[in-house]
Amino acid sequence: MEFANGNIAFLEVARAYATDKIQPKTSLKIVKQEAGATAFTFSTSEPANVHYTLDGSRPTYGSAKLALAGMREGLQSITVNSDTTVNWFSIDIAGNEESNYKPDCNGGNYNKQRVGVQ
Repeated sequence: MEFANGNIAFLEVARAYATDKIQPKTSLKIVKQEAGATAFTFSTSEPANVHYTLDGSRPTYGSAKLALAGMREGLQSITVNSDTTVNWFSIDIAGNEESNYKPDCNGGNYNKQRVGVQ
């Protein structure tokens, strides 16, 4: 019975993946502000990869990707030393892109937020 329940759970996960049409949503969250530096990270509505740029360019699949800070530690934080505009988008494991952003095209519907440094 335990083996059968495990197989059913695999099928439920596969079905959830195949029918997932919900786009992830992200927001930028300031983690720490000190004199001359600000650290931030992103919060996501579901497990998703967050691609971001700090140089004002459009984010693409080749842009930096937010990673885990370490085993069982959550997401890394990014530190900037001057006022910076952060551009980003997220994509979940099923391929749903936030706001239907197409990084390979010329769309501008990615997220943008200015991070200030004191």
